[in-house]
Amino acid sequence: MKQSLSIYWLWLILLAFFSGRAQTVSVPLSHPVYPVIERWDAQGLIPCAFLESQPFTRQEVGHYLEQVWRQYRENPERFSRTDLQDLRYLSREFFEELSPSVQNFLNNQYTPWMSSITGSIFPGFLQRIFYTNHRNMVTLKHGDFSLFLDPVLQSGEQQRVAENGSSYAYRHWSNGLMFRGHLGSYLGFYFNLTDNHVTDGRWPDQKIPYEVLRESGLPYLLRQENGKYDYDENIAYLTLNWKYVYLLYGREYNQWGVGRSGNLMLSTNAPVYDQLKLVIRYWRFKFTHLTAFLQYISPEARYHMKDVPYIPVYWSGNRLDVDLGRGFRLGLAESIIYGDRSLQIGYLNPLTFFKSLEHFYGDRDNGALSVSLSWRFYPGIRWYGEWFIDDMSTGKLGSHFYGNKFGWQTGVFWVNPLGWKDSDVRVEYTRLKPYLYSQSTHDYNKYKHYDTMLGHFIGPNSDDWLVQFQQRFTRYVQIGVVWESYRHGANPEERNVGGDPDKPHQQGDAMDAPFLDGIRYWQHSYGANLRYEPFRQLFLTLQFRRFQWNHEAWQNLWAARISLNFGYRQETFRNIFPVVR
Repeated sequence: MKQSLSIYWLWLILLAFFSGRAQTVSVPLSHPVYPVIERWDAQGLIPCAFLESQPFTRQEVGHYLEQVWRQYRENPERFSRTDLQDLRYLSREFFEELSPSVQNFLNNQYTPWMSSITGSIFPGFLQRIFYTNHRNMVTLKHGDFSLFLDPVLQSGEQQRVAENGSSYAYRHWSNGLMFRGHLGSYLGFYFNLTDNHVTDGRWPDQKIPYEVLRESGLPYLLRQENGKYDYDENIAYLTLNWKYVYLLYGREYNQWGVGRSGNLMLSTNAPVYDQLKLVIRYWRFKFTHLTAFLQYISPEARYHMKDVPYIPVYWSGNRLDVDLGRGFRLGLAESIIYGDRSLQIGYLNPLTFFKSLEHFYGDRDNGALSVSLSWRFYPGIRWYGEWFIDDMSTGKLGSHFYGNKFGWQTGVFWVNPLGWKDSDVRVEYTRLKPYLYSQSTHDYNKYKHYDTMLGHFIGPNSDDWLVQFQQRFTRYVQIGVVWESYRHGANPEERNVGGDPDKPHQQGDAMDAPFLDGIRYWQHSYGANLRYEPFRQLFLTLQFRRFQWNHEAWQNLWAARISLNFGYRQETFRNIFPVVR
């Protein structure tokens, strides 16, 4: 392992030596730039945004904004008032990543809208300290050093549904700080630390039981009375960037795939992980290599983690996204999970075909493949689909054979349907076959990190329909309506039907695994949501859902959150509550 890391660091140092001035960091996945770029990509205002591999770097977002400004100068009639508000706002957010010509245009044409607010709130001497760039609370610059610092505050409550179908209150308060910046001509850095305080309404008069801790998917919880617990989270990394190449060492969230309800290969469902990442962006190609250092939680460790021997586990993946032209985008990805041995240098090779290398290493790891395609077949309408292959027996395709472990996802995203400005519609379907994400050779090779699935959150032997409509009245106010339907086939006590990623196929289990076999669970949900941003990155979110579990009576579920968010990963307000984790 030391030899592998030494070679990797030598690679970083050599690249840094020849780097030019192009420092950058990633854009947190909670940033509102992502849905805006998706809209512009579907409309063709951006010829090709590689949405299937996130997060973007700030430099990549700046490149997309340059393309949109070019479209605005040539075809201003294609932009609504809200589109133009988004373009101005995001151009201020990513001002340093834009070309001098666009920067001059912004300075001459538009006054930062927060300048009047900060000028009226802070007296003269504080204006020289706080919000000097009218964006970040503190900005420090000296020579080749820059730092941008902001607070993180969040308070929310959501009504959730337990496994027995009853609802309970879940309250979450977070506070912390984040900063980003660069040193010299090539080194970037990012830091985000939050302290989190949670109250779980299922345990009003006691501490949450140890067997419930695993539901959180978090490494460490400080338990208190009345269902309260605390945890902290730290996202931090260093980056090196040179023209086409971006290198990251540290910890951040990633997502690979076409879906918006969740991703098949790599999602934000699991906690953050340490990683080494390489991104190469050139012409119509974007290539990403990621090696993540996972934490394996055995069944015994769920209750006494400190008393169980540590087993190192790693996830490595390569993804190539290609702009084929005429609105087509192709994605090819592979991943491998292996553990209980040192870091394998072969899986660090960005040009390796992992399945072949897995055979060389003794065929004891957990590999997967993915193929995705998206097509903007009409301005404003994009279709997307993905096929995730965990395992496959070509001679038994089309049968219920348990070894054909696939996942499918497809959807349509329609911007401004039927000429309805500043709105969009999405229809998405996800289907995961039995035994997906499980691994029969070694339990530590299952598709999990801290006992939480790295892939789609609905789990194996499940499917999900999502239909949603969003209306944006201005950049600051948007409403939406949503309908979602989820089905799952759970394992009965007497047999294994492939409904639990912790229980792989074993000798004696049936060779056929029909979809949704076992104990059938289903959930239906529909409702509305509102998001309001009165000030920069201060969000008020409200959500109402009508929810039904199996044949139980319909319930009303509410959720509300207010957050000052400059990069913290907000928990998603779920419409459904899967049976498996």
